[in-house]
Amino acid sequence: MPDTLNEVTRDPAVGMSRQALYRFAALALLDPKFGSWEQLDALRNDDVLHEAAALLGSLPEAVADKFALGERPLAELVPQRVLERLPNSRDEFNRQFEDTFGLLVSKACPPYETEYIDGKLTFQRSNSMADIGGFYNAFGMTTSAQNPERPDHIVQELEFMALLIGLSRQADAGDPALREERMDVCHDAQARFLNEHLVWWTPAFAALLGREGAGGFYEAVAVFLAALIAAERSLFGIAPAPIPPSPSELEPPEACDGCQV
Repeated sequence: MPDTLNEVTRDPAVGMSRQALYRFAALALLDPKFGSWEQLDALRNDDVLHEAAALLGSLPEAVADKFALGERPLAELVPQRVLERLPNSRDEFNRQFEDTFGLLVSKACPPYETEYIDGKLTFQRSNSMADIGGFYNAFGMTTSAQNPERPDHIVQELEFMALLIGLSRQADAGDPALREERMDVCHDAQARFLNEHLVWWTPAFAALLGREGAGGFYEAVAVFLAALIAAERSLFGIAPAPIPPSPSELEPPEACDGCQV
């Protein structure tokens, strides 16, 4: 990674802004039953998100020169546009969530990374899930007992990136003797997790989410998320995903009846 990109992504103000935007994206996609509407409603007049997006928007390094299908330009990283479409009641917010994602795993826009791996590649799905779990265990991230979600859920992955940025900020303000080593570990983990797990499938998910939630809150969230991922990979010098994936389901057991396998 070029030294200039290293300097930008390690800047404390940039880190604070990136962490705030990741947390906002995760909160916007969290199931309303966990109190996300109340938390989002409290952010309607919060200047921190606006300032965070403005700082990221001012960085030439965050401007993508090429886009994967589904990604959005940096100019569309605007939290206020998401909050403007936030429903005015928790009940309406819950209705939009259920209409968009359903009561089980959505077939139209599944929010799980491994659903975008070919359903026949069960070994690859297992490896990907294990890799995600390995990242989480290495940095002390555990699934909440109140929200026992799969590790490959988009909210979990966004929260993990926010955690890594937070750990990097702690390292920067910590023991000077260990500062560089710990920051290198956190920085490298951000680049790897972004490249190996978020970049390849999130733009496709965002495109499907925007279509499924057209005209509502989740369309605005989709645009924001697609702009965030494009900006983030640009900050880390990561190329756009070459081929957009599509959700793929595992074959049900009855599909093999009589197939001689």
